[in-house]
Amino acid sequence: MSQENVERLRVAFESFLTGSSDFGVELLDQDVEWDASDANIVDISEVYRGVEGVRRFWREWLSAWETVQFEYALIDAGDRVAPLIDQRMRARSTGIEVPLVKYAHVFTFKNGLIVHWKLYRSQSEALKAVGLEG
Repeated sequence: MSQENVERLRVAFESFLTGSSDFGVELLDQDVEWDASDANIVDISEVYRGVEGVRRFWREWLSAWETVQFEYALIDAGDRVAPLIDQRMRARSTGIEVPLVKYAHVFTFKNGLIVHWKLYRSQSEALKAVGLEG
């Protein structure tokens, strides 16, 4: 099932990159916990619950950006998938291009659905969280 989770997440990421507004919503468990508490970004650094909470997170995050582009690698970690991200955005209000430091997520799957997501500010921190780097 783990490789299937990787491929399903890849489809969601590609959907996001092509501009879909409901990218990946079909992968979310109704009680999903979306943890952006360590984001250190005013207004979105909290834990969001449920599908509507995840939608609120994306509305709030994406409202600031005219474009969001990234390269990624999806790391299979059993029931978890760790996307390693290299991202840049263009601010909606100023048009300024903003590169982010490389960061990562960890998605936890249960029965083919995402039950938990956590944002990590470093790729090594996310890999350590899934037991792939010590």
